[in-house]
Amino acid sequence: MIPEIKMDKVVIKKCAEYNAGLIAEKIEESLELLGGIDKFVKRGETVLLKVNALMPAVPEKAVTTHPEFLRAVIRVMRRNASKIYVADSPGVGSFRAGAKVNGCLKVIEEEGAELSELKEEEEITNSRALNYKTFKTSVLIKKVDRIINLPKFKTHGLMYMTLCVKNMFGIIPGPVKAGYHMRAGRDRELFARILIDVYNARPPDLNIVDGITAMEGNGPGSGDPFDLGVILTGADGFSVDFIAPKIVGMAPEKAFTNMVYKRDVLKGKNPEIEVLGDSIETALRKDFRPVDRLGSFIPGFLKGIGKNLLTPKQVFIKETCTGCLRCVKACPVDALNYDERKKIGCDYDKCIRCFICQEICPEKAIEIRENFIMKLFK
Repeated sequence: MIPEIKMDKVVIKKCAEYNAGLIAEKIEESLELLGGIDKFVKRGETVLLKVNALMPAVPEKAVTTHPEFLRAVIRVMRRNASKIYVADSPGVGSFRAGAKVNGCLKVIEEEGAELSELKEEEEITNSRALNYKTFKTSVLIKKVDRIINLPKFKTHGLMYMTLCVKNMFGIIPGPVKAGYHMRAGRDRELFARILIDVYNARPPDLNIVDGITAMEGNGPGSGDPFDLGVILTGADGFSVDFIAPKIVGMAPEKAFTNMVYKRDVLKGKNPEIEVLGDSIETALRKDFRPVDRLGSFIPGFLKGIGKNLLTPKQVFIKETCTGCLRCVKACPVDALNYDERKKIGCDYDKCIRCFICQEICPEKAIEIRENFIMKLFK
């Protein structure tokens, strides 16, 4: 049965700087257009703010949700919330360690919120699952009244873009994430279905995207900061994710989660979305540099050649690598090794192309490149 498509609302607000007062003002204006804060957080409710804290990185690198963006959201939500938690579960290291580096820990302490590490304690269920119906996450995910999703506007080597849907993968404890990457292997569409299932297992009550300084190029951890100057707000993360690529001149379906959601959930229909606030045209930036991606068209006569020739692969830049070994430790299939003379080596037959190594490299020493054969068909 095809689900009924309702008209969702997404608010675009232009905002050029990380000034907490200005950001709070823009968010309040957005909430008014969506029906007011009481529609999302009632007085006395507990709120969890799900930030993007991929890895320890200073705010200027645009890897994580900016601390002043977080400060603004805390101040807006405090008007109704009785208690505010700020949480994530990075793939490598602790959230507290990362928050100390990116400035969010200081904001959390100054604004009277509570930092929470998400650990594997409780099961959540998704009755609308495409593939996986249950997931293990923190008991806090079920305990709080409201979840506010605060993704960073970034490119993504595996999914093309990381926005609302991908950011909720962070409610899965760090060590457990690797297992889902292993299950998906090199199948990007299967991984997108997993992300959709996680999102729908506990949909956030509101999504507010930090797009003031976005990340272009080799995202989500090694790209370049891009002054996009927007905040996107909406109750439905799928709708926000469909609008976001348009702001940088991209077709929404290029993001794998959007493509799979439209095909498998909406049965090929476009979501009906009303854009409020600033228009896409006034916020449009066509100079945004996307991540390189395997072309969606693979001719049938090439499919038998093998995945090593048809899928992109990561390339390790020896001159830049510092030997921190984050990538080696994070690899879910132990495909990486380190040699002091040759730096990082990869067994590409064993590699599942999850690109976790590229995500967490702090030195931009890993790039994703397409095979020359597939470039011929782009």
